[in-house]
Amino acid sequence: MLNRCVSYIVPLMIILIIICGLKDKKDVFKLFVDGALEGLKIVYSIFPYILAITIAMYVLKDTGALNILLYPLKPILTFFKIPDDIIPLCIMRPLSGGASTSIVMEIFKNSGPDSVSGKMASIIMGATETTFYTVTILLGAVNIKKTRGILIAGILADICAIVVGIILVNLNIL
Repeated sequence: MLNRCVSYIVPLMIILIIICGLKDKKDVFKLFVDGALEGLKIVYSIFPYILAITIAMYVLKDTGALNILLYPLKPILTFFKIPDDIIPLCIMRPLSGGASTSIVMEIFKNSGPDSVSGKMASIIMGATETTFYTVTILLGAVNIKKTRGILIAGILADICAIVVGIILVNLNIL
């Protein structure tokens, strides 16, 4: 019953928006097309940055450079029981949702979703945000150049979520 109700929410919202637009004598289709065009312009403007970040992360990972960079942190990671395959996710998650999803899928494939790595990856994906991407989109859409404390607050929230996720999994709470 609940699934059926949930499946009707989006179509009902669309119908409600169309009715409200027609009631206010607005050209709903033109507004929709204009909004879609504006969204495509934003995607077009940020796509090169997202692509560059994703490629850089995979180059670091596939060439072994990430392992070299993480080698000094190995004792700390071992002490806190943080699996090596979680680190690329922690780095990529604030940058790109698509790239971090592919990292999680790789963790699931290699370690399994019920493994320590799989549980940590699930919590990190659910509790964090693509902070840089979101700030870029939201502030870029309204032409705000100074992010003030927004970026710092978002990154701190991501770090807290990652740390709490690691702690919960290591304590076998989840």
